[in-house]
Amino acid sequence: MLRRGGGRRHAAHGAVRALARRGGVTERAVVIGLGRSGLACARVLAGDGYEVLVVDGRDDALLREVAAALPGTVQAQLGGYDPDVVRGAAIVCPSPGVPWTAPELDLARTLGIPVRSEMSLVFERCRGRIVGITGTNGKTTTTSLCAAVIARDGRRVHLGGNIGDTILDRLDDVGSGDWVVLELSSFQLESVDQPRCEIAAVLNISPDHLDRHGTLAAYIAAKQRIVEHAVSCTVLGWDDPVTRAMAAASSAPVRFFGSALEGVDGATVDGDTVTIVEAGATEPVIPVADIPLFGAHNVLNVLAATAVGQAAGVAKSDIAAAVREFTAVPHRLQVVLDSGGVLWINDSKATNVDAATRALQSFDRPIIWIGGGHTKGVAPDELADAVAHAARFAILNGDTAAELDAALAQRGYGERAVVADQHSAVALAAQMARPGDVVLLAPGYSSFDQFRNFDERGSAFAETVRAIAAGRAR
Repeated sequence: MLRRGGGRRHAAHGAVRALARRGGVTERAVVIGLGRSGLACARVLAGDGYEVLVVDGRDDALLREVAAALPGTVQAQLGGYDPDVVRGAAIVCPSPGVPWTAPELDLARTLGIPVRSEMSLVFERCRGRIVGITGTNGKTTTTSLCAAVIARDGRRVHLGGNIGDTILDRLDDVGSGDWVVLELSSFQLESVDQPRCEIAAVLNISPDHLDRHGTLAAYIAAKQRIVEHAVSCTVLGWDDPVTRAMAAASSAPVRFFGSALEGVDGATVDGDTVTIVEAGATEPVIPVADIPLFGAHNVLNVLAATAVGQAAGVAKSDIAAAVREFTAVPHRLQVVLDSGGVLWINDSKATNVDAATRALQSFDRPIIWIGGGHTKGVAPDELADAVAHAARFAILNGDTAAELDAALAQRGYGERAVVADQHSAVALAAQMARPGDVVLLAPGYSSFDQFRNFDERGSAFAETVRAIAAGRAR
């Protein structure tokens, strides 16, 4: 339970405040993108007194319904817009999906117009003590774990960022002693001038979003910004050489988490126990066997949350209790159905190679793997290697099905099929599954070829699985 508690005000963040306006004249704000982030910006800026224009290149019935529910002072322009739409604005707020180098944003900067993302407004306005979690994989589970750990002793905690409800339009409820635990993507971090977190954590790095950032170096630099601005503590993955090297960029004390710490403080596994390491001394926290999550990667997520809890001053007993009480986050190795000896797992959030590989490594049972989706510009070879090694059968669908099929064929992996869509993939998996099998949705790609987001993809998977099972039970 997230409850109210005490704590000092974090000096790095000011009170909730509206941006300045000139001479009392109502000014215009332009919000680009009518997703969750854009909606939050529109509502908050309208509350600040701006005349708000929200633009979006899309136009469908759902967007029109969303636009119609906005405050009366907000106008919506759907179906396209010109970069000149920013002219005359006092502030421009792009959604995370808008490239930070988009023409309309470059024009705004040229004209001297402030460009602020939802997350940059959060960092400017938040009164609470921010814990920021980033990395390529494990962010959502670790962020949720950290919130549970910090809240376990009665502190008031708000969970947000790239998870759950938007935080910007909840800031009025954040007190100076509250903790705000944020999952932060590279898209969000690149848009914040100074992402100051009381505790900043980078979990791991593997190639992702190269279609957005261009190079792996640029992607790493976006993630490292949270380290460069950490206030009280930085928490870094020890087993990943990229995140370990980020310690040099931190002016705050550093704690590590990993399988074999050497001469550093943090959290590790000693034998079969999660252990805190402090000044060379070790203290047990919780047996690994008590962690209620699948996979070795979730042990690392618990280690990260333990290190964050340690940095936040949470007692070992409370860390252990929070971990024991934790349940899997939706769409992250989530059990959908266990019936007839077949375990159906929804890991729709596995939107890159590393996440899908970790999912494939999480079970000691035969796996029927469902994968494929919209590419992020990463070649299929590493994923094909992981599938060929771990899966009994692979069912491919989506935009990348053909390239995955070719990569598996090159490896001599014959137990595979290509189908039209995810629904067909689930239907085929149901025909092929035997008692003892795991049917694993861990696509390795984003969802945009068939769905609006990974949540919708995972929910559709679960719905199809349950419908097929119900049909068989009749």
